[in-house]
Amino acid sequence: MPGTFNLELTPGQNVALDVTVSSDELDMSRMEDGTLVDGIFVGKLEIIHSGDTHTMEFTGTKLPPGEDYTQDLTIDNRVISKLATVAKSTAARCNLTILSPEIQYCEVVLTFAPVWKAGVAWPPPEHIEDQKAKYFMRVHPGGALEHFESEMVSTALYYEAV
Repeated sequence: MPGTFNLELTPGQNVALDVTVSSDELDMSRMEDGTLVDGIFVGKLEIIHSGDTHTMEFTGTKLPPGEDYTQDLTIDNRVISKLATVAKSTAARCNLTILSPEIQYCEVVLTFAPVWKAGVAWPPPEHIEDQKAKYFMRVHPGGALEHFESEMVSTALYYEAV
């Protein structure tokens, strides 16, 4: 099956790769279960030359059929990386210190709003529900927190909400 890749290497420098996609065992236009593969795809084409090894690999996704796409559909990786940075979720990183004048046993329950969930925490808490985490510990004068489950002593509880 013939194939053509039209690539823009740098602005104004274009190259076309005419290839033959073939296989002795499979019809390359069909998947193993017989499903026909056709359409417009967008993704990443990786061409590697390493010594005598030459490979070409495409990773991408099929665009929905019926949409009106132009032949000049191009995606600039710099724009995509900026969009990924903007879409990156934020995390609130917190620490909780408990000061007590004498030794106290306490249960600390962290409750998060529905838009947040518990992320990384140290020492590891017991997860009660999606938005709740619980610690059972002994607090010492001076701020030392003795966490029974992990058998460790810390000066604070560290957790993040994502």
